[in-house]
Amino acid sequence: MKYTLDSNILINMERLYPREIFVSLWDLIEDLASRGEVCICDAVLRELQRGDGDLHAWAKKLHGFTCPTHRDEALTVKDIAEDHPDWVRGRDNEADPWVIAHGLQEGRVIVTEEKRKGPNTADRNQRIPNIASKYKVQVVKFFEFVKAQGWTF
Repeated sequence: MKYTLDSNILINMERLYPREIFVSLWDLIEDLASRGEVCICDAVLRELQRGDGDLHAWAKKLHGFTCPTHRDEALTVKDIAEDHPDWVRGRDNEADPWVIAHGLQEGRVIVTEEKRKGPNTADRNQRIPNIASKYKVQVVKFFEFVKAQGWTF
């Protein structure tokens, strides 16, 4: 199984599991990245650039971690935008369609902490799990991802 990470996963890791304390967690992520089993899309890297910490620099220098955007991903994002015109507004949810498109086109499971919204939720309030299910892209939470790797700490 291969995975693509939403920006909230890395932001939460930096905030809740700082590298200087949870060295092995960060090393395991780096190992998966080096083997092409986990990545982020370009849009997530751009979101990380807006942050305050060293996360963007870490992600950018990690070989093979950022996957380039392909034409098919852009077409999927276009479809998502047409189906959900109010979902992305400025920087709000900016990377989310790209995360879904990347998961779909690369056959990757999305790892995000976003929670599914109920039926009849307005487009502006949609979340990755809602839209991803329409495209049949699997979504898991961080601890499901950790369990699937068989990691213990």
